[in-house]
Amino acid sequence: MSHILHLGHQVTDLAGIEGRISADAAGFDPAYDVNAVKITANNGSSVPFSATWAEPTGDVWIGFRFRAPSINAHIIAQDGIFLEFYDAANRQVGQVRTERDDEKYHAMAMGDTNVDGASSFVAATNQTYWIDVKIAVGANITVEFYVDGVMHSSATAANTGAKGRPVRCVWRNLYLFDFYNPATWYYAHIAVLDGVSTIGRRFARRTPDLVATYDAFSGGVDAVKDGDIATRAASDIAGQRLSFSLAGPTGPAGASAIAGVHVKQLAQLGTAGPTGIAGFLRIGGVDYDASPGTPSPDLASPVYSTWDVNPADSTAWTTAALPTEAGIVSS
Repeated sequence: MSHILHLGHQVTDLAGIEGRISADAAGFDPAYDVNAVKITANNGSSVPFSATWAEPTGDVWIGFRFRAPSINAHIIAQDGIFLEFYDAANRQVGQVRTERDDEKYHAMAMGDTNVDGASSFVAATNQTYWIDVKIAVGANITVEFYVDGVMHSSATAANTGAKGRPVRCVWRNLYLFDFYNPATWYYAHIAVLDGVSTIGRRFARRTPDLVATYDAFSGGVDAVKDGDIATRAASDIAGQRLSFSLAGPTGPAGASAIAGVHVKQLAQLGTAGPTGIAGFLRIGGVDYDASPGTPSPDLASPVYSTWDVNPADSTAWTTAALPTEAGIVSS
């Protein structure tokens, strides 16, 4: 089972970012992707977007790249909201917020009471940071806020009301800077992991390019490479395959370790036909199938397949051994 709950910052990954995808070089690391989410706004109103994921079984970790607003921090008597976290019953379990008194980013745990953690982090104008947040939910709720791998704020609140683990994050983008002037800031490389720390982990996004060994899905590779949720590849018989070569960034040169290879797909059950879908890798002329997932019949939902080691020989992944062909198989 994959520990991946969410990967990506594209229009098909997040709610509320239509028209906000940008290729501005300041917004992303080209070793991992080709664009970012760009927010440009006056700060008198919220500019939210959100990610949702399946019910986790462990502590939730959220990691992403943040390019701070292009003007100074807020100068009015108003607290800001950076991130909000909600459980499956839409109860808020935590926040990361800025405070008018010190302009620092504070973790807040929201259980039986709201507990605000002390902080040592102020975002500098136009500075890039890697943000990580851990949310642990049990008898207590603990929210930890990290910047560039260092914890700057932590808060814990009792949870006798039995709030659940978060299944949604809202980037609220409210009152993060000078109220009176417009500003620009960016997000990219968003990952949400179940029980695995995001600190130091980076994900290079590769996308389907050309049809490869298999082409049995109607619609073919063109339907899955255009980034349009309305155009889809479809299978009406279990065991059909579609495979493709890959394009896009391959990660930074000299990376110390490759923790895994993941195939993400957005899939939806039809009214008849196959009931499962899996990713597969093709290495040395052999197909290596992941366990199938069962998509929702109601809407396109993410299905993740993960290989922690090279399935061809059970050794750790190396740059030279990364697959050049991947695909999907119906079941």
